[in-house]
Amino acid sequence: MNPYFSIKPLPAISFGAGCIVKLTSVTESIGSRIVVITGEGFNGRQISWAKTEKKLHTAGMQLEYVRITAEPTPEVIDDIVASYYQGQPDGVVAIGGGSVLDAGKAIAAMLPTGEKIEQFLEGVGSHEPDGRKLPFVAIPTTAGTGSEASANAVITKPGRTGYKKSLRHPHYVPDFALVDPELMLTCPPALTAACSMDAFTQLVEGFLSTQSSPFTDAIAWSGIEAVQRSLVQAYKNGTDLGARSEMAYAALCSGIVLANAGLGVIHGLAPALGSRFSIPHGVVCGTLMGAGNEITLKKLNELARSDLNYQPFLDKYNRLGRLFSNRRSKVQNEAACFIEEIQRIIDLLELPRLSDFGAQQEELIDLIDAASNKNNPVELSRADIQEILLQRL
Repeated sequence: MNPYFSIKPLPAISFGAGCIVKLTSVTESIGSRIVVITGEGFNGRQISWAKTEKKLHTAGMQLEYVRITAEPTPEVIDDIVASYYQGQPDGVVAIGGGSVLDAGKAIAAMLPTGEKIEQFLEGVGSHEPDGRKLPFVAIPTTAGTGSEASANAVITKPGRTGYKKSLRHPHYVPDFALVDPELMLTCPPALTAACSMDAFTQLVEGFLSTQSSPFTDAIAWSGIEAVQRSLVQAYKNGTDLGARSEMAYAALCSGIVLANAGLGVIHGLAPALGSRFSIPHGVVCGTLMGAGNEITLKKLNELARSDLNYQPFLDKYNRLGRLFSNRRSKVQNEAACFIEEIQRIIDLLELPRLSDFGAQQEELIDLIDAASNKNNPVELSRADIQEILLQRL
């Protein structure tokens, strides 16, 4: 844990059931012409949006809708930016899952310049973003990525030579985040499972990160406690507003934590796997979470015998084990109890394996060198990473 830390900017956050009613006053502070980014199925699921839309129109807002049907690609962002560049709106509102929020964030960032996004992506382009953007409001309808609280937008180029890379600048954090759990009540079980495990993974990886701090540990732990109480319930009973609220809170915490502490090996593997095999991000994180933590813990136990610097990370694993342990556990070791509980949750949520998306052993081994585990509590070898992947093949 890093005792010296700084905190990146956060949006003005409104949290709670029904808080979407604040959108009218938020947009009035921005302007009258708003581009609304939505996702596939938005009109069918978001019945309550009709009331909000009526209030916005009554307030004199001109709304123009753009739909994002998959993880945003450079081409999709470029086309939308080109269509609005000449007559720019006053601001952008994104209401949807992580892909919709990332798309909205990227569109708001690129509209002032009108340039193509690929040249500004980390690890792809050669240009640094200047931080200019249109006012941006993030309204999540899933509890997963925490994009409503982070300053990066993930852009995907699918295929064998594809990538998942971030457009990032401290100024790209949303100006406003309205986190309304009522908007998540209709999220289907499979999507709930994937999003919940994404948030869970981000919280645990941030908690165990070599860049964690007292601040991020406190936020991460609060979110992890919410996950322990409500992840399974939100999956089993999507209409449970209390469980949805806890998972929305956990996802918000995870976005704050990832922005300030970084993530570990699971998120280091997710971009390559997601772009190569078109696996949804939350599914990658969820399906690898058990194996990733098991191998990391095994390596930590080996190294801690001769190096006490690794003991604080083992202490954190033990703390996680105490929180998640239950009478069903077949092991006595606290940290091992945590791994066992993750595996139980993965099975309960029926998360797919990598082979369900066409992945084969040879292809997975080819992706090992693209993996990153810079903030993982212990450096993993190629053999370690291979074991993580093959466990979930």
